[in-house]
Amino acid sequence: MLTCRRPRDAALLLLLAAAPVTAQGTAGLPAATAPPRIVTIATEEVEIAPDRAVLTFTVETRSRTAAAAGTENARIQAAVLDTLRRVGIASAQLRTQGVSISPEYQYPREGGRPTVIGYQAQNSIQVEVRQISLIGTVIDAGLSRGASDVGGLRFFAASTESATREALRKAVLRARADADAIAEAAGGRIGAVIEIIASPISAAPVFRELALALAARAEAGADVTTPIESGVLKVVVSVEARFSFVLRQ
Repeated sequence: MLTCRRPRDAALLLLLAAAPVTAQGTAGLPAATAPPRIVTIATEEVEIAPDRAVLTFTVETRSRTAAAAGTENARIQAAVLDTLRRVGIASAQLRTQGVSISPEYQYPREGGRPTVIGYQAQNSIQVEVRQISLIGTVIDAGLSRGASDVGGLRFFAASTESATREALRKAVLRARADADAIAEAAGGRIGAVIEIIASPISAAPVFRELALALAARAEAGADVTTPIESGVLKVVVSVEARFSFVLRQ
């Protein structure tokens, strides 16, 4: 789904005079001055529906020994991964982001050396969801098997080529229309295209906070899938167009 948005205000620049070139031509005469030109800058954006999402599950466990904390963490993480595969997430869509085991200390009130009272194990895994409708199910599946936290949800599109081309086409048309208006007001018209420089901007992922969605699920009951709204991505491009300026005769 592509939805064209109104362009942002274009920055306009009219160059009707240029500094003469001081170098001498081969016949000993001054070289010709650069022709007048019109430069316009236009920006356009196109909205596109995301079709992919990425989120992160974290499992945290604590125990009196590092081995026990790590063993319990591995057990829960294996259960989470198994459940995610059961709901349709392939192994290629799962990536471990970090594993750590660290001591927890108790500090004496009167000062002195702290005492190790236990260990915390943490394991984070990134999940790529290639079907937007599965996001709520994936979140609920991970939490139901012992994941301590879920976050970092962001939406993106696997391909933005068509949206980028559509935005570029409209930006060029806008830049030319602005140049036409400037030329007419200045008593002339635009001539040949001198140069067009395009600066596509990749669609930034849409981030979503999960706190409200999880709160809504908790209020509705455990049997309700976590509600998730994907929103839209915006593909933004900018073009700078240079045209020759021709005075009316």
